Amino acid sequence: MRSVFSLMHSQFSDSLRSLSRTRTITTVGLLLAIQMVLSSYGVIEVNDSLKISLAHLAVAPTAILFGPVAAGLQGALSDILGFLLKPTGPYFPGFTLSAALLGVIYGMLLYKTRQTTWQIIAARVLVCVVINIGLNTLFLTMLYGPSRLATLPLRVMKNLIQLPIDCVLLGTMCRLVKRIPAQSR
Repeated sequence: MRSVFSLMHSQFSDSLRSLSRTRTITTVGLLLAIQMVLSSYGVIEVNDSLKISLAHLAVAPTAILFGPVAAGLQGALSDILGFLLKPTGPYFPGFTLSAALLGVIYGMLLYKTRQTTWQIIAARVLVCVVINIGLNTLFLTMLYGPSRLATLPLRVMKNLIQLPIDCVLLGTMCRLVKRIPAQSR
């Protein structure tokens, strides 16, 4: 158990340290821009509270290359900038927290690891269960009332259908990022 906490401490401190490098800031900025485009144009809206997006894929390279702090920061910034550029309702800080947690989860499971199939599946399952189904449903209920709980079965179904697709795409992203030479990171 102690080794898990020391690994997490190492990941977070290394990730925080990486934010002091210009190359890290510019790379995260570019990936943030890609995420903004994916979240604006790469969205299929089933209804006003159920959307399918590939924007999470732009957080994966940040998580793999720079860790949970950088990826969490990118996630939070993407939510705030997305609201400022294209508001789709009232601003709610819970969704910013969800976006940041996505980056932290990816960073904790994919940073400085081999990114095995099980780690990729675990990252997506955690995001689907904890964030997409859990927190985001809670936040929608807090914003719009208990009637949003009626969408829970649809949200679960959407995440179950999308999970294998997202795992394959995330695995492909991990393989692509591994090909980036270490000196250019």
